[in-house]
Amino acid sequence: MSLSAAQRKANDKYIASNYKQVKLSMPNAEAEELESFCAARKLSKAGFIRSAIKAEMQRIFNEEEKNTAKTGD
Repeated sequence: MSLSAAQRKANDKYIASNYKQVKLSMPNAEAEELESFCAARKLSKAGFIRSAIKAEMQRIFNEEEKNTAKTGD
């Protein structure tokens, strides 16, 4: 079932207001590895990348917090 023109317009407006596109370039071999990894696990590439970024940001934040607690800064 396809979207009506009004639904498409509303979706496009929502996306334009609430999302920012971020470009990622990577070597072909890495891109193919990512595609295979995600396909085998039925994951979207975008969703996996967002999850990986969030996890790494949280890991770094936790490490910084741990270091701050040790030094008392």
